[in-house]
Amino acid sequence: MAEQGLTRAERLQPTIITRFQKILANKELAHAYLLVGPGGSGKMSVARWLALRLFCLHPENNEPDLTCPECQRILSGNHPDIVYASPEGRQIKVDEIRHLKKEFTKSAVEGNKKLFIIQDADKMTNGAANSLLKFIEEPGAGVYILMLTANKSALLPTIRSRTQVIELPPLKKEALLKVLAEHDIPVAQRQIAVGITDSVSAIEQWQEDDWFGNTIMAVLQWYKDTAKGDMLGFVDVQTSLLKVATDRDKQQITLDLIALIWRDTLILASGITDPNRLHFNNALSEIREVASRYSVQQLLAASQLTLKTRHLLEQNISFQNVVEQLTIRLVQTLSAR
Repeated sequence: MAEQGLTRAERLQPTIITRFQKILANKELAHAYLLVGPGGSGKMSVARWLALRLFCLHPENNEPDLTCPECQRILSGNHPDIVYASPEGRQIKVDEIRHLKKEFTKSAVEGNKKLFIIQDADKMTNGAANSLLKFIEEPGAGVYILMLTANKSALLPTIRSRTQVIELPPLKKEALLKVLAEHDIPVAQRQIAVGITDSVSAIEQWQEDDWFGNTIMAVLQWYKDTAKGDMLGFVDVQTSLLKVATDRDKQQITLDLIALIWRDTLILASGITDPNRLHFNNALSEIREVASRYSVQQLLAASQLTLKTRHLLEQNISFQNVVEQLTIRLVQTLSAR
């Protein structure tokens, strides 16, 4: 289990791990880092690797050995000199930072190092961020701070300017698919999900109550009916799509799925059959049938219509109106000869 945790960090962000190895070898480790990257990019995996390397009793080739007592406690989440902070609800409040500040003032329990890891640091209230600021400026010897965020711009400029910023790139598709497999996301859903996000945590949330699977089925039914060129798809908006698109976030994801399946249709109609370029691989027979029925120009127009829907939703037009109008325009476009 320990080895899996380490190799995952290296596999997700090998360049970042190599960068930290060089920093440590040159004894140039800064006291505060801001790890910036989208959800699922491996921020916590990198933070855990650095914790292991800092506290490991017997590092080998600039790697933690994963077997010493220090490594084992870190991997089990029970190391007394590593303190975590994360949002309670939607924010990290002043009380949580006060707890951190008390920990800052204490000596390390067992050695001469302390590490603080703040998850979703962008969710600190202004009061919490300002309260933390002076400790970032003067943390004391042997004290290190890692702040993790997907939204650097949401942090106070004074916080950003006092940390070393490490940008983690989004995962490549192949790496993301492997991580999703490790998280037991169904194969068909993995391929579709990576077409609309690179966030592992978001995709995991979509699995609750099989929401993502049900939404894919609803979009497929609407797509097949709308592609017939009649108004059956209009009925599906009421009977299927509205039932799954119950809030703004889910509505945006549903519209993204609609755009994605029409993109797949356009790609197949253009003669591209590489499954790595497609996402709805579980519905290829239906998509091929639609792609063969219409001209590339019609499908291009249809795809362009779907790409406009998210903008309409952002203009506070209701989801129902957006999808109903899209259905009507698609039928008109596909019926034109």
